[in-house]
Amino acid sequence: MIPQDERYTSQDTTTHSDIFDLSPREETEPIDNESAEPSEESAQHATEVEPKPRKPRITGDRSLWFLYFAFLATSLLFIYSATSTLAYRGESLYAPFTGHLKHIILSVIAAWGCSRMNRSLTRYGGILFFIGSLILVILTLFVGTETNEAKRTLLGIQPSEFYKVGVIFLASAILSIRELSNNQRFYIFCGITAIGLIFVAKESLSMGIIIITFVLGIGLVQTGFSKSLLLIGGIGAGLIVLLLACLLLLPDSIVMKNSSTARWKGRIEDFTSKSDSSKFVIDEDNFQEQHARIAIARSNGTGVFPGNSVERDILPEAYSDFIYAIIIEETGFIGMIWVPLLYILLFFKLSRWATRSQRNWQRIFLLGVGIMYTTQAIIHMCVVTGISPNTGQTLPLISRGGSSLLATSIAIGVCIAITRQIRQDEYRQQLESESKAKEEVVAAEAVVANTTPVEGSPLASSSDEVDSMA
Repeated sequence: MIPQDERYTSQDTTTHSDIFDLSPREETEPIDNESAEPSEESAQHATEVEPKPRKPRITGDRSLWFLYFAFLATSLLFIYSATSTLAYRGESLYAPFTGHLKHIILSVIAAWGCSRMNRSLTRYGGILFFIGSLILVILTLFVGTETNEAKRTLLGIQPSEFYKVGVIFLASAILSIRELSNNQRFYIFCGITAIGLIFVAKESLSMGIIIITFVLGIGLVQTGFSKSLLLIGGIGAGLIVLLLACLLLLPDSIVMKNSSTARWKGRIEDFTSKSDSSKFVIDEDNFQEQHARIAIARSNGTGVFPGNSVERDILPEAYSDFIYAIIIEETGFIGMIWVPLLYILLFFKLSRWATRSQRNWQRIFLLGVGIMYTTQAIIHMCVVTGISPNTGQTLPLISRGGSSLLATSIAIGVCIAITRQIRQDEYRQQLESESKAKEEVVAAEAVVANTTPVEGSPLASSSDEVDSMA
């Protein structure tokens, strides 16, 4: 049963067709008051007539909005502190912050617009979104702008961020086709995803790993521990291990031809090295990772208070790839727990709505958003704390970056639209069940009325005789 306001429950006699039928109503002929005098029965009935209840306004989950703005508030607070190096290089002290604020405003507008999408646009418009993001990813490889020694941007945007959302749309569309078996749907989804994954992983291996993790996670939800999932999971894990082995075994003369390959080889060698120099000596290769750990150590558990960070002026990517280290340095244990808590709440909130939905594509999209961005957040936090090598992944909805913020906001907005659609489905079901219950009551009353003896009938006289004998 859906929690409802008083306006939902005040003797609602409106049926499903009354609320959602937009066809014109038949007008009744007016009653001639001069020729017909109101009877006592009609007057009594008129006093009992209540105004027709208004159609309830069903909205999306407001707690998701609160959670979304909690992410943005956290981002504003710490981006203002972490962008000090950009402020030093710029002409204005507030230019980096105001630029990030503009991105947030644009992202909020996009999230609100997506939250108003109807059912068909939410489901089928995602296919166009995926196709568009795939085209942008392919174009970036050829005509993109090089950023951090890799071609990741095209016309100022990072298409791989939108491709992640497109993959979620693709999963919700293909994995919900009823005419195909679970294995067939999963194979088709993996094949189409692999087309763009090749281009994404070439310039950002960590982004490719996140997408592969999403594919395996959503496959586990869809098919369980099936042979197809285990086969594809084994192939994917084998390819990753083979790729890492090649990076370590290939000679430098071959590896250095590609800047992205050389960068990843250096990161893996530093992470797997057992020498003390790689852990306690700061050099060019481990500069960011070591200063991230220094930032965590400087917090001393309680933090140095927002705005008093020292490592923000040393870390080159303090506002993006290592924002979690700055949060811990300034707020200590509070920030260390607060950030993961936000992602845990987001994941379980989306999972709960997925269990309430009766439509497979809605469940897949909600779970897909939870898996995709929670995985990215975990990878970011593992890098900062030294559990995994540097991947260059940002913290979703918190790190500075217009493309990441906009793409994630679109995904959150669609999730809110889906929660509204789930509530509409539940409300329709409640109206139908209430209408059915009323019909059963009316039918039962009609049966009782038909079996009641009429005064003067033989059945009534016989019952009177029985009463007199008693």
